[in-house]
Amino acid sequence: MLAGKTVKNRIVVPPMADFGMTAKDGRINARHLQHYGAYAAGGAGLIIVEACAVSPLPEPRSTIGVFDDGALPGLSQLAQAVTANGAVALVQLMHTGLSVMPETTIAQIERAKFLRIKADFIAAARRIQQAGFDGIELHAAHGYYLNQVIETSSRSDEYGGEAANRLRLLTELITEIKAACGDAFLVSVRFGNPRLDELVLTAQTICAAGGDILDVSTGSAGYADIAADFPWDGRIFAAAQVKKAVSRPVIAVGNIHSGQDAEQILTDGLADMLAIGRGHLSDPSWAQKTLTGNT
Repeated sequence: MLAGKTVKNRIVVPPMADFGMTAKDGRINARHLQHYGAYAAGGAGLIIVEACAVSPLPEPRSTIGVFDDGALPGLSQLAQAVTANGAVALVQLMHTGLSVMPETTIAQIERAKFLRIKADFIAAARRIQQAGFDGIELHAAHGYYLNQVIETSSRSDEYGGEAANRLRLLTELITEIKAACGDAFLVSVRFGNPRLDELVLTAQTICAAGGDILDVSTGSAGYADIAADFPWDGRIFAAAQVKKAVSRPVIAVGNIHSGQDAEQILTDGLADMLAIGRGHLSDPSWAQKTLTGNT
């Protein structure tokens, strides 16, 4: 149960972008509806739609755009397709960050622009809710904008310097999205940090702000401090450290190749939900077949 919503199983389709699927206009098309509809029919409990751009940027690839109301008709169709078979559906919100900006550091971003990007995330979340999704996921991992702020911001205002300031933007996004969309609207955060102490601090900050799901991956780099005898991927090790520190549901991802692997990770208490990427790419019905023993 997440914010009053029942997730029918612990299998997650993680946000995976097929950049050949989205045209330059950034709108949802028939291929998206078929693609995500197949995942929903395939039995996963939670489906997270691929990273969608909250701001109009000169992206070097084709990314779904959710930065204006023109996105709403397609998003509404997609929400119907993803939720038709009882899956809980989120949309991952992202800003690519410095790689497509004139600035080279977070500190160089003028305050008005920094706050405008924050407002873009909140406006996008409202559109996602209006379209009929169950919630959003903030993409604060993999070296993108929110991850850059968390790991590197040396701004001289309240958003830079010590860890609490670098995490302030994430805190405000969670609390303000909840205020705008209501407590029943799910807020997940995908995050990572090569420093395990800051990874755990980020997790605790997400929970304190009212985040519902902690989706642990990598930050700007992978994890070096992994116990030598740990049998799973480093990202699962990171998720296990987060799970020890918080009481909210934790999603783990990383080289989970079979239902047996997934069951063992859950049995060992390393995570609460498991994101299966390659399995679903190869077979959208991976969840259903695994749960019924037909793999």
